[in-house]
Amino acid sequence: MLYMKTIKDYLGNRPVITVRSIESVQAAAEKMAEHKIGALPVLEGERLVGIFTERDIIGKVVAPGLEASAVKVQDVMTTTLLFANADDTLDSCSAKMKHANIRHLPVIEGDHLVGMLSIRDLLALDMTEKDETIEFLEQYIFTVPPGMQKKY
Repeated sequence: MLYMKTIKDYLGNRPVITVRSIESVQAAAEKMAEHKIGALPVLEGERLVGIFTERDIIGKVVAPGLEASAVKVQDVMTTTLLFANADDTLDSCSAKMKHANIRHLPVIEGDHLVGMLSIRDLLALDMTEKDETIEFLEQYIFTVPPGMQKKY
């Protein structure tokens, strides 16, 4: 049987950038800008309680004209969570994100947050898998079996 890599295999040990629910939207936005990311998992202690995204900033803070430094993340974060399990496959995560029309997916193992997956990650992983498949197929196609070489 072919081994299917899990999301945990892909995520490796990269750090998970998070925000606390009591932090200001301004502080969260600065963290997102510093790390060049579009979403932050929101924690209360070690518990995942929400996700805070660029859409939350635009739709719930900027558009209504609120002051980002006066609004807490807990007041505008998304609390209806869809998440991936660490042992989910790339395809299952991609399907979840497509079905829910979301661009970021927290990854959990048991009750512990272990990563954050973005649509950009999925595209990069998909391209890497396709490149590996192409390389394998090219080697297969252009390899001459022993004893089949032309003799001149």
